[in-house]
Amino acid sequence: MSQPVLLKVYGNLFPADEADREAVAQACAGRVPAGDGEAVLREGDLVRISFEGLYFPVEDVLETIAARLRPGQQGKLDVLDLEAWRLTRHLFAEGRITSRAAPLNNVLDFSGH
Repeated sequence: MSQPVLLKVYGNLFPADEADREAVAQACAGRVPAGDGEAVLREGDLVRISFEGLYFPVEDVLETIAARLRPGQQGKLDVLDLEAWRLTRHLFAEGRITSRAAPLNNVLDFSGH
């Protein structure tokens, strides 16, 4: 029996190296179940984060990225909380992280769905 998906988390960071991928993967270690693939992957100079499930250590991942974020790196982490029906977007740019949130209905209206 599969568990319900309460969170969908998608993100990226670039340019990023293997040390960046490893640091983000360590922030998830032991708390993100291994499934069909890893939640944190590196493709060239891009680190991708992709997760759907019950729990994702958002704060730990953001702390890890903040500690390593270099000028010139950019990206985002989108957290879709299906239980609260809310999207929180964390943007990485210019060496800092900014966050904003909105109800998913607003996001769907804006995107034309």
